[in-house]
Amino acid sequence: MQLINEHPASEHLTLPTGSIIFHCKEPVRAIYALRQGLVELTNKCFSGRLRFGAGELFFYEDLLECREHHSRDARAVTPVALALLDRASFLELIHQGPTIGIYLLGRQYVRLREQRTTEACHFY
Repeated sequence: MQLINEHPASEHLTLPTGSIIFHCKEPVRAIYALRQGLVELTNKCFSGRLRFGAGELFFYEDLLECREHHSRDARAVTPVALALLDRASFLELIHQGPTIGIYLLGRQYVRLREQRTTEACHFY
């Protein structure tokens, strides 16, 4: 998270509750690091919702899989502060050191474990 916040190519945004960060099918342009607040990701085709809180990264899967368009909508559930980093700069961070890759694997493990133990299709 700190690596993205401090990266010279990062863009910082502050948005009020209810703001749409991006819509499904919009072009993927960045990874999002949530500095403050809650963001909910939804998809009209799936009933599940995902919520991300401060200190988490979201939408790296679309970025890494080289998808051209987002697969979900993202909405601010509370006022949010975000740091955005474009694909090339994010991949550069991963190549410079394993820290961010290890962090992402750890977060994914925690989310999968929560889902398995609670049989939930969303996280709060």
